Amino acid sequence: MTATLLNAILVVAALFTGGAGALALTVRAHLRRRLDDARAEARHWVERLGGELLVLDSAAAARPGDIGPAGLAEAAERFTAAGAELGTARTPRQCRLAQQSAVEGLHHVRTARKELRLDAGPRVPRQGVARALHTVLTDAGSLPRLVHTVLDQARGRAQQLPAGQPTQPVGLGGRDTTRHPGWGQRARPSPE
Repeated sequence: MTATLLNAILVVAALFTGGAGALALTVRAHLRRRLDDARAEARHWVERLGGELLVLDSAAAARPGDIGPAGLAEAAERFTAAGAELGTARTPRQCRLAQQSAVEGLHHVRTARKELRLDAGPRVPRQGVARALHTVLTDAGSLPRLVHTVLDQARGRAQQLPAGQPTQPVGLGGRDTTRHPGWGQRARPSPE
């Protein structure tokens, strides 16, 4: 009986070890795919920036006596930085940072094209709040920092009511809701 129990324990331990090993390999493969996808996406934007710079450099050189637009130098710096960041990237977040540098460079390319009186070229992704939120939300570790930062800013901007001010709710446009009912509110009878 003890031999059967010992064999059962060994089988369960072997299955547990095999299951944990398979899970570890699956997680590692998933993380590798995420890194490869992020690297490919960043490489796309870096290569697009390089192609735009090549075209713009020849367009600027074709104009005699003109010094190249300032946006061209900024875009070239972003290209160099993005290439270096991508070359050393070991995480998807680092790849996204390289991609953001390349997109910044593409914004400078559009500026340089306008200075050279050329077509602005293809659209470039925005770098506004939505893009920043997307980046933060895809990086799970940044979410608590974002919430903390937003709450701190909200607390800093919160205004205290001056002493003696009524704390009655005020409707849209500063209207007193007791005299002028808003949507879904009934007029309250005046105490007169």
